[in-house]
Amino acid sequence: MGVARRGLPLEPYKIKNVNPKNLNWLRADLVTENHLIIECINSFSPDYVIDFMGQGMVAESWVSPFQWYNTNVSKKSELLSKLDWQKFLKAYIRVSTPEVFGSVDELITEKHSFNPSTPYALSHASIDQHLALYASQTDFPFIIARYANFYGKGQQLYRIVPKALYYALTGQKLTLDGGGISERSFIYRDDIASSMNALIKNGKVGETYHFSDTKCISIKSLVQKIANCCGIDFKDFVQIGADRNGKDQKYLMSTAKAQEKLGWNSKTDLDEGITKTMTWIKKSKKFISPELLKYQHNYRENHE
Repeated sequence: MGVARRGLPLEPYKIKNVNPKNLNWLRADLVTENHLIIECINSFSPDYVIDFMGQGMVAESWVSPFQWYNTNVSKKSELLSKLDWQKFLKAYIRVSTPEVFGSVDELITEKHSFNPSTPYALSHASIDQHLALYASQTDFPFIIARYANFYGKGQQLYRIVPKALYYALTGQKLTLDGGGISERSFIYRDDIASSMNALIKNGKVGETYHFSDTKCISIKSLVQKIANCCGIDFKDFVQIGADRNGKDQKYLMSTAKAQEKLGWNSKTDLDEGITKTMTWIKKSKKFISPELLKYQHNYRENHE
């Protein structure tokens, strides 16, 4: 069963390893049609719910913070409170972000204190804490899975890896916000999938686990790798733009707990992942239109 604000993905995002006839898909908006999602989950009665839902984007959250709080905290907590989870649920796996920690120089473990620096990050920190609070009163079976930056085949094209690859392959200039000095870790799509299997098999209710590559890289160095992969000159490829408001400088999460308790390790290094993603971009170029390369904000207060 899949639930999303949009319909079943089409090219270039099409889910090719799933027979659509075997996949029930509900198109519903968390803000305006929360009742449909609640009814769907209660009716389907899944053993596991994997929750990727929420309003994304960091810099944009400064424009209308209440939209991020309403979506990621208010509506999410409403959904949780109205699930008949006692009848069917083994675990609710909540996908979270290292943004909740703010900028941190040292390796971040699951016990590190929250220090969010944007409305986006604060909304994620709040719903993570709400889950723990809710479980303390009800024994709600949650697991928090916190991930480094996603990338790979099928990712939204306005994200840095696919966007840089597309620009490199089509001879366009890429703007590096703040010169690309911020540092991030990344995780390839196949490693995300394997982590979900590990959580379902070995994850312990009430626990938090971190999933990431083992290295940090500056966005500038990441784009240099992409330029090299595509056989172009980095200096001719980029231009420097203004930095984003409240952007964290660095975070790198420890995956020791996931390795020890879940038997999980990342298997796709960044160079291999970039190459695989480039292959997807090359095959998908005919499906890529300019609007897919720009984030389109979508928030409805009322059902239309």
